[in-house]
Order: sequence, then structure tokens, then C-alpha cells
Amino acid sequence: METAQGVICDDCWQKLELFPTEELKTKNIPENLDLIWPVFLFDELFQKIIHTLKYQGNASVGREIGRRIARHLPSNFDEYRPELFVPIPLHPIKLRERGYNQSEAIATGLASQLKGIVETGLLKRIKNTATQTKLNAEERQANMQMAFTINRKKTIACETTIVLIDDVFTTGATLASAAQMLRQAGYKRIIAVTAAAPL
Repeated sequence: METAQGVICDDCWQKLELFPTEELKTKNIPENLDLIWPVFLFDELFQKIIHTLKYQGNASVGREIGRRIARHLPSNFDEYRPELFVPIPLHPIKLRERGYNQSEAIATGLASQLKGIVETGLLKRIKNTATQTKLNAEERQANMQMAFTINRKKTIACETTIVLIDDVFTTGATLASAAQMLRQAGYKRIIAVTAAAPL
């Protein structure tokens, strides 16, 4: 089985900092989400790990991030009754280029620890968006408008708790766009977990 061992050293994993709980109060919860929980601090070290995951073909790093996320979720996380872990999908063109979806790798690692189900067929990306890295908040929001759609062939009860999974929470534009589609489809309980967020 492919592992993250040797890709990221143990020392680097141990040095990852958790996102400060008090700082969550300064971040706006993206529209249509009931809760968002970034786990690690997006600093220089985490940026290098994410770069390894997204651009160096190391999906195993994402699964390890997911397993580590599971150790640091809030103690009341189970109260939200997480059922389906829905990774933010990549556009098919980008998926072909990368070979895998980094958010799906993270979701797989997380779900393996929480005995959850990863659902990749509910949400589809229909807009091949530009990278968000150098965009400001307003540009990010415009970039993500109508980026997703719901797969109507999927019959999943609207009472199901959806847990959106993404790598980094910056302005929340991506999560807000995805959550909007889910909310319009009738899903009543939508929360998000991200691997990291900057201060």
C-alpha cells in the first residue's frame, strides 16, 4: 500500500501547528454552512506539504493529512452526526491533469478513522475555474459562481449530514459555492472540515 512515509518526514508531521480555536471567531462562516472547522495552521511548512500533495503526485500525503485531521476535530464533532464526507470536486480537465483529487484523498483518510462514507458522485464541478491563489476575496467569489452542480441521479436523503472536505479555507468562496448548490437541493445540515487555514 502506498504510504506517506518517506515523502514527508516524521519530524515535519510532528511540527504541524493546529489552527488556534480562538481565531475561528474572527473568520466568517461561509454562507449556507452550519459549521466550518479548519484543523491545521496554513504556514510555510503546511504550504510545502500541500504543494507535495497537489503538484508532486503524492495522493498518500492527502490520506495521511485526513488521518491526522481525525485526531484533532472538536470534542463535540459527533454531535453533528457526520454521515457523508463529500470532497470538493475538481473539474474533469484538472482531474485528468493531476490524476487524483487532493480533497478526495484527504476525505478518504478522514473517513477511514471516523467510519464515514466518502461520496464523490453527489457534487460535480462544471466550471474549470482559474487558480484562486492570487485572487482577492471578491475575485474568488466571482471565480466560483456557478462552479458546481448537483447530480440529480443520486438519491441521498436530504436529512443526511453532509461534511464538505477541502484542503485550505481562505475566504470560503469555494465552500460557499458548493454549499449553496447542496442547500438548494434541499440538504438541511451542511458542515465543512478543511485541512488548514491561514491566520
